[in-house]
Amino acid sequence: MRAQEVTDLEGVTIYSANQTPTDAAKVGSTVEVITQKEIESRGQTYVKDYLATLPGVSFYQNGPPGTQAGIFIRGAASKYVKVLVDGMDISDPSAPQTAVSFEHLLVGDVSRIEVVKGSQSTLYGGDAVGGLISIETKAAKKPGFSQQGNIEGGQYNTINGAYTAGYLAANGSNIALSVQGVGTDGFSAYAFGREDDGSRNLTFSGRGEYFLTPSWKVFFAARALDAKYNYDGYAPPTYSFGDTLDNGTTTQQVGRVGTEFSLFNGAFQNTLAIQGMEVRRETFNDKTRTGWYDGDRIKGEYKGVLTFNEKLSLLAGADWERTGASTSSNPNRATADLNGYYAQLMAEPIQGLVLTGGGRIDDHSTFGDFDTYRLTGAYLVPGTETKFHSSVGTGFRVPSLYELYDPYYGRTDLQPETSFSWDAGVEQGFAHGRYRIGATYFVLDTDNLIMWAPSGYYNVPGLTHRNGVEVSGAAVISSGLTLTAGYTYTDATDASGARLVRVPRHAFSAGVDIVPMDKVALNVTAQYVADVIDNSFDARGIVALTDYVLVNAKASYEFSPGWKVYVRGENLLDEKYQTVLDYGTPGASVYGGLSMALPSD
Repeated sequence: MRAQEVTDLEGVTIYSANQTPTDAAKVGSTVEVITQKEIESRGQTYVKDYLATLPGVSFYQNGPPGTQAGIFIRGAASKYVKVLVDGMDISDPSAPQTAVSFEHLLVGDVSRIEVVKGSQSTLYGGDAVGGLISIETKAAKKPGFSQQGNIEGGQYNTINGAYTAGYLAANGSNIALSVQGVGTDGFSAYAFGREDDGSRNLTFSGRGEYFLTPSWKVFFAARALDAKYNYDGYAPPTYSFGDTLDNGTTTQQVGRVGTEFSLFNGAFQNTLAIQGMEVRRETFNDKTRTGWYDGDRIKGEYKGVLTFNEKLSLLAGADWERTGASTSSNPNRATADLNGYYAQLMAEPIQGLVLTGGGRIDDHSTFGDFDTYRLTGAYLVPGTETKFHSSVGTGFRVPSLYELYDPYYGRTDLQPETSFSWDAGVEQGFAHGRYRIGATYFVLDTDNLIMWAPSGYYNVPGLTHRNGVEVSGAAVISSGLTLTAGYTYTDATDASGARLVRVPRHAFSAGVDIVPMDKVALNVTAQYVADVIDNSFDARGIVALTDYVLVNAKASYEFSPGWKVYVRGENLLDEKYQTVLDYGTPGASVYGGLSMALPSD
């Protein structure tokens, strides 16, 4: 639980868990929220940096910024997590597993992140097996024209900056445009190397709404990425891992347009939208191209929410999606279609008890029909700050186009993975939300796990089992002091009982926000990660990674309204650690910057 969430549950709104705004007290799924206030207080660069401190979430990266990075939610890897940015699916259909490239996801335009844990395929379709991450970018919130920005420099010759401009009209119509970028010399991706692996990232984004009438609007969202990065690999003639001149580029464009309108005095809300995405990746050894990967997606969607009264509502929708991919090893474009139809009923039969029940039917062009369901319950005991919550759901992940059709590793006889998950927990508040503790037990089982071997991908018969406990707490000691903490125990094993690699068994995080005097703010976060294993793919076999503690801090001073200078440090204890075996991680790093509230109306 984040510091900024320490408030009465009835004052917090969750948007993604039920695809419609819902009071946190009425949400049965486990949801974590990262607000813009927290993002600004910590000042880090990438979305993954904030996700990694949430209970139940961990990350890994193959070296410095720009190299491959991924996350786990309750032991489920990135390929099991649906990620939406302003409703846009930014996952890459040409990748070995359809997933988001977290190494390229900057936070400079982000205003809010919601993480919904557990299988969410009923409302969000395939790949939402382990959970959903919904990212909302900055929108114009002040009347008239407004703008803000920041610039930062520091370790590894890093330069980082972001700028957002927006306009909000009197009738609510608005538009916001952002540009952000980061460039760094980096460090060696190979943990024992000497050659630095730098990267650069330039991202444009925008969103807007235009109200045709008070109950009818059109909207858009768009995003474009241009990234270049260096990494280390396996060099001939021995093909041993070490310093190489490998590098790559990624470009991506994604957009979504649609309309929202209400009928029956607002009781029937409707959304129609279409989105499209193209991504291209190229890899090089020095200046010689070694591979290319093209992916695309087009999706149409409809959602309707009918509110009968304050205690009963019905959500229903349909979507159609076509993904395509071609690669240098298989230049013939492969495609897959997926049609989905879903509905969910939300009811409050007695005061404080909110139940949801939903189902979905998906029709895949290769694998046929999938039926999924999701049930949740939340009970806020009347007159108290005690909330009980639980959810149960099923999900599925079809093999990616690469897993099916790559001429070297693909197998057309692969079967989809299916999932079953449930969780149950309790949250207890004190003093009207000033203090809060919570605990949740979770289980996630997947069947027909798809694994890689030199001979190609294959299904592992039987259940891959993940279970564990999340514990969190937060306290507002005073107006100038807030404390947060979280601990997660995760036991993740395949059908043979062998542990899953890169999933921490123990993860602890803590944070403190201090305002010691007017205009001065200090934030400190700490992470402890223990008992992680990885596969060496050589004679060493399974290797235990070193436990580590990461301490980050930021201190800022507001010398003029909206203008702040700050200094922040990462890995202040200069820990020597790895999140992926034999891949490097940053040492103690210091950065300084300026946040600006630029002239506005």
